[in-house]
Amino acid sequence: MKLKRSLNFYLVLLISIILLNSCREEPLQENRNHTGIVSEALVKDGRLYFPNKESLQSTYNDLKKRKPQEIEQFVKEKKIEPLRPVITEENEKEVMTLMKARIASVNKLFSNAIAGTNNKIPNSLTDEDVYNDLDDMEEIVGDDAYSAMLNSKAEIQVADNVYKYTDVGLFITPAENYAQLETYLEVRNISPNLLQPTPQYIAESFIKDKPVNEITPLGNDIGYFIANNPLELVDEGQGGVYIPPIQAPLPVVEPSIDEIVRNIKIGEIRQPKLGNIFGKTWVTEDKYESRRRVKVKFYSQNLFLVYAIGCKVKHQYKGWTGLWRKENAEKLGMGVNSITWVFDHPFNNFRQNGVPREQYFFENKMFTSLNNYYNYVDRGPARMPRLPFENKIDGVIQIVTEYTSLSEEQLRKIFYEQVWKVVKKIGEDYNKKYNKVVVILDSYSALYVQYYDFSKVKDNEDVIENIFDWGAVTPQFTYNFGGVVGNGVSITSYKFDFKNPTATTINMYGIAKKNGKWHGAKLIVER
Repeated sequence: MKLKRSLNFYLVLLISIILLNSCREEPLQENRNHTGIVSEALVKDGRLYFPNKESLQSTYNDLKKRKPQEIEQFVKEKKIEPLRPVITEENEKEVMTLMKARIASVNKLFSNAIAGTNNKIPNSLTDEDVYNDLDDMEEIVGDDAYSAMLNSKAEIQVADNVYKYTDVGLFITPAENYAQLETYLEVRNISPNLLQPTPQYIAESFIKDKPVNEITPLGNDIGYFIANNPLELVDEGQGGVYIPPIQAPLPVVEPSIDEIVRNIKIGEIRQPKLGNIFGKTWVTEDKYESRRRVKVKFYSQNLFLVYAIGCKVKHQYKGWTGLWRKENAEKLGMGVNSITWVFDHPFNNFRQNGVPREQYFFENKMFTSLNNYYNYVDRGPARMPRLPFENKIDGVIQIVTEYTSLSEEQLRKIFYEQVWKVVKKIGEDYNKKYNKVVVILDSYSALYVQYYDFSKVKDNEDVIENIFDWGAVTPQFTYNFGGVVGNGVSITSYKFDFKNPTATTINMYGIAKKNGKWHGAKLIVER
């Protein structure tokens, strides 16, 4: 009898615990369902807090897939003031009020800083200056989702550390040591706010001789990180931009789109004043009707906590507040003629026969080409070679050549005049249209990785974006060149990291149709 009463007691206790636990979990589930974004993010001291990098990465990956309104709702629920607000037609007035408050705060801060010092700190900002700087933040922190996760001071917290982005680099310090970081920046006249630039001579002096791609201890329990040293880079906004004397060949698309693309201008590249300290961000645009623009962007950024790379086309309208917001175009298009990563490697003397040898990996098979007629031979089942973004592409082409130091024009000529014709034939036979392909071309001393994304045009859209989502902070990969079916090339393994290629180049375009007329710009950056 005692045993039965004891069992009944424990049974009641167990049921009570289950019921209490379900009641506790119910509000959490309701909160998650509200935005559909699963997040472990909390808010501490006005900034998002994550218990570890993995939880930050999970939230970031989810936000990248969301619409602007959903990202805005996420920010509202967290009650943080984001670094770069998501601007829509509905919230434009609200953002304007927010930005005016930020303008007043920044002006007051720097007016106090100027008092009693001879340092050449810039004058107070006008409204127009801040609107432009807000727009230019996209060039410093190029990823929209990550910008929304940072607060207005460009900060985020992971575990015990605060990560603060500035226009001279990323500073890292324990949350309890944050006051020391504020003092460190103030003493050195480094701006703590991306809306107010650090004087260039101060920034250059600070960045000089700092190592890249590693955390540098600065003392006082403060670390510093920078992905690139802009003082050592070629000025990509001038000498780094190559305007070819003749147009590079374009992929074969609908004739009307092809004609539109041929007639749009090559845009001027915009960059931050000190270059791309967190990687590469290249932006160009076509402004029209005084209040509209087509914005074309490529970004490849190492933000330490996340690594972001992608290409994007936006159609925007400049509202009465002076802020640019997304606006649907009748048609919006993006095409990538090529993104090229170049990786140097030790000299490799392949056995050559005078012509490039090719392998085509499509439809879970490997094909080799008959160069004279642009035909191909089916060599049997074969898995596509592994790449960090293999789930984003339709196929891979491998080429071995005896040539070295190939220019972008030479690389595209090989593709459009030779390789693409074989790919089209494979597509015709399998009744497929291959839109996204990668070419891996190996020479004696360098490996060229080229990504092609043929023209896509959508109706009633305000943005088209292609994100290379590796799901990892460091997109390293080992590439086994040669495949599983012999073509005269022995299998060779190379280890590369997309964060640190020898060179990166881009040839893409964005187009938009509004009020019956087409507008757009080409974004071309060569080595």
